Amino acid sequence: MIRVRSLATAVAGLLVAAAVPLAGVTAHPAAASDNGRSVRPAMGWSSWSFVRRTPTEAKIRAQADALVSSGLKDHGFVYVNLDDFWQKCDSNGFTVDGYGRWAVDTAKFPDGIKGVADYVHSKGLKFGFYVTPGIARNAVTENTPIEGTSYHAKDIADTSRTEKNYNCKNMYYIDYSKPGAQEFVDSWARQFASWGVDYLKIDGVGSADIPDVQAWDKALRASGRPITFALSNNLPIADASTWRKLANSWRTQGDVECYCGPGSNGSGYPLTDWSHVSKRFDSAASWQPYAGPGGWNDLDSLEIGNGDQVGLTADQRRSHFTLWSMAAAPLLLGTDLTRLDSVDKAMLTNDRLIGVDQDGVAAKRIVNSGVKQVWSKKESDGQYVVALFNTGTSGNATVSVNWSQVGFSGSGDVTDLWSGSHKGVTADSYSATLRPGETRLIRVKPANSLKTAAASPGFAVAPYEYLGWGSPQNPTSVMSATGVKWFTLAFILSDGTCNPKWDGSRPLTGGSDQSTINAIRAAGGDIVVSVGGWSGNKLGEKCSSASALAGAYQKVINAYKLKALDIDIENTEWSNATVRQRVVDALKTVKANNPGLKTVITFGTTTSGPDSTGVDMIKRAANSGLANDVWCIMPFDFGGGTTNMGSLTTKAMEGLKAQVKSAYGYSDATAYTHIGLSSMNGKTDDSGERVRVADFKTMLAYAQQHHIGRLTYWAVNRDRACGSGTDGDACSGVTQQPYDYLKVFTQYTG
Repeated sequence: MIRVRSLATAVAGLLVAAAVPLAGVTAHPAAASDNGRSVRPAMGWSSWSFVRRTPTEAKIRAQADALVSSGLKDHGFVYVNLDDFWQKCDSNGFTVDGYGRWAVDTAKFPDGIKGVADYVHSKGLKFGFYVTPGIARNAVTENTPIEGTSYHAKDIADTSRTEKNYNCKNMYYIDYSKPGAQEFVDSWARQFASWGVDYLKIDGVGSADIPDVQAWDKALRASGRPITFALSNNLPIADASTWRKLANSWRTQGDVECYCGPGSNGSGYPLTDWSHVSKRFDSAASWQPYAGPGGWNDLDSLEIGNGDQVGLTADQRRSHFTLWSMAAAPLLLGTDLTRLDSVDKAMLTNDRLIGVDQDGVAAKRIVNSGVKQVWSKKESDGQYVVALFNTGTSGNATVSVNWSQVGFSGSGDVTDLWSGSHKGVTADSYSATLRPGETRLIRVKPANSLKTAAASPGFAVAPYEYLGWGSPQNPTSVMSATGVKWFTLAFILSDGTCNPKWDGSRPLTGGSDQSTINAIRAAGGDIVVSVGGWSGNKLGEKCSSASALAGAYQKVINAYKLKALDIDIENTEWSNATVRQRVVDALKTVKANNPGLKTVITFGTTTSGPDSTGVDMIKRAANSGLANDVWCIMPFDFGGGTTNMGSLTTKAMEGLKAQVKSAYGYSDATAYTHIGLSSMNGKTDDSGERVRVADFKTMLAYAQQHHIGRLTYWAVNRDRACGSGTDGDACSGVTQQPYDYLKVFTQYTG
């Protein structure tokens, strides 16, 4: 018999960049921009804080190099943003090109902006750029033509009003009622797109500039290149709904820089001070309702990377990072990455903190008493992330919060997210004595939700059914006969390229597989799709990068609006460490872009739990900050004999629990909710091995005792006795009635 169940073991879900599950999206006062950008807050580096008014091509390249060599890129910091002072000025303001757009200072950028962007892209990074509203005085003086039209600068300029600009000044308002106005902005956006811009900051924006923001939004959409759109700075909250509709982020206050350094215009160290950071607490609280996927409250640069000389103590820098993360703000570093401090590097590569930022939810302030503050947000699986702060500059403070203030009652299982250490169960409340500027960031799982935090019985008991062969039964008939509601449908493979198809050949949509899924859902059920298996072309190997693999997974998710995805990783996909890491990195993206998606990683095991490859996979995911929903082993094909597969399975599960607990710092109870088993009914691929109905009952008892996250098996196709013309792919090989095995597992209540 061909080992079809072992044709299935791949990788499943991991949380965005963190040990914190993604949270659901709450209602907002206005819809977010639908430009498809910034599903999660941007992460990267910006030139303003450190480079300030003297950017050059060499400096930008050096920071891009450092972003890669430091490993920050691998943790999600991918934008390299060139801010102001890239332009050339004369006594009348910005010099312009033949179409009235700012001219590049080629003394600073000899290869032009495209040359810089190309270099940034060659490092696997994204390039950000800078502009302000209006049209330059020199364009009006020269009456430059507007590209592609018969209009000129004087036709659209309102010379009675001058726009805010921080460099060459001399920018006139644009009268958008005039023909050619939109076309002027369109031409500028096309130019930026042709240079390779991925992120555009428009600075100096106020309420009077809403027409400019509308024009730039429209122009960027029509530019032919996906460009994230950011607004700056100190935008009025009265127009928050408008900013949210038109852009992907908006600066909620003035600059975080203190301008108190020894250099010209206050440049140099210190870059900031605690008063400039701590002022963000109030604005973050006020703007909280407006943040969400597609649009984020920008608290300004993250001044971490160069140690105490930035103007903040280590405690204050951790609080700085914690507040930005709790607010789900963009994480754009403002420091000199070529001189990265080791203490700060450890902060910035803490994926648990990054995950809190990238979880798609801005926290609410629930305690605000003098220097004592507490912020909280709820995750989709019932866990909470809670941050306690002492915002003072002298004296310790004991900061306390009741669980009822957080949103639940009873006890909470606490994990410290800065250290990763598990703190155990705490009843009713939590307190911490904090030094001046210190923070404590914890993840809390309500103790009374440990059972319900496991996957629901419907998702947990989703038996595999292979639709490609093995005489598959009609799933709706199985539902009627057993009461099962969910199925795990196998397998999605590569079609020879980085493109998913059923068994590598059947289309995702429009075929028999989709008809089957539609029928299951029409009968009140749902599905998990399994990607991978033992044989065939694997997406993890055919997709050459994590981003490409994430795109392939996303096609499957989109095709069926999935709530759950099983990555069944086996054979050469499993044995290749590069591919395993690619899967982990791809799942970061998938989890980030699909809030609430449940993911399962399914793989083989020994009788004592995961082998060295399995242990590596769990540690690799944990170290990457990924919180997988369920780690699921296949406890068979290990010479278990004919009478003790139930007890051997529970032994393997205990080994799995120990590894997951160790890697993630979970309590025993939490670890059990993140593990699962996928057995094989009847004869296995080991000729002397049998999994009996009695063994399934042993597994059920174990699952009920520990509330594990998944209890399933390979396969519905085999849950019947063999007869004439049937083989091991379509029957169990033991004496039984139809669905004897499934009827045991459907008793699981989660």
